[in-house]
Amino acid sequence: MHNSQFIIAYSFLLFTLMFASCDSGDIVETVTTNDSNGRAVKLSATLSGMSDLSDKYTLALATFKANDNYALTLYSMPATTTDGTEVSIVAPNIDSDVSTVELAVTNRLRQRVISLASINMDDYASATDTIRMNAGAIDVSMFSIIQHNVFNASCIQCHGAGGGNGAAGLNLTEGQALANLTDVPSTRKEGMFRVVSGNDSQSLLHQILAEGGEDILHYNHTEVLSSHFKNDVAAVRTFIDDWINRLKIEK
Repeated sequence: MHNSQFIIAYSFLLFTLMFASCDSGDIVETVTTNDSNGRAVKLSATLSGMSDLSDKYTLALATFKANDNYALTLYSMPATTTDGTEVSIVAPNIDSDVSTVELAVTNRLRQRVISLASINMDDYASATDTIRMNAGAIDVSMFSIIQHNVFNASCIQCHGAGGGNGAAGLNLTEGQALANLTDVPSTRKEGMFRVVSGNDSQSLLHQILAEGGEDILHYNHTEVLSSHFKNDVAAVRTFIDDWINRLKIEK
């Protein structure tokens, strides 16, 4: 074999070996790892009343940064959830700057309206497993949310907690509030009704809770609401108004 032929044959053999080694699958794969310090929270709850929640609102497992009432992430509960259904939902990869994880009613802007259950992530700083959040049985119909999170939290101290009807003859305790409010004449403002079905603006409840309603009665009800809900108070007012306006549909 001439030298030139030998060189050509050798070069071809070398090229073939190089090509085979590249296709052999023996090349070490570079693995990219996730440096996220995110944790996971699993919510379990038995829900009822989902069909009553206005489509203006979402019930979700939501994450919030400190002093921010707009959700960083939302994991929504199905609007078709039937009463008595036990649901589980997971919020994964929670950022380290998340302050709370909440079962919350949010509006279309992802703004918190009312928190139904919450955990503080600082309490789980060293957690490595999924954090369990058991919220139990919750009625998420609009009036039930108002009853448990507004009336029970802010109002019944004056309106019925001590027995009897309380201030202005108004009992806002569970099982009494709806009948005491809906289309019932006010005992303090002549010609007005406590709640007018389907008409928030004509309802005394709306007027005494709205900005500018401080002096309508002899007690500042707007301050009671704002002291409890702080940055969420405007959204809570709107939620109450939406409940009033839906009463006309429900009757």
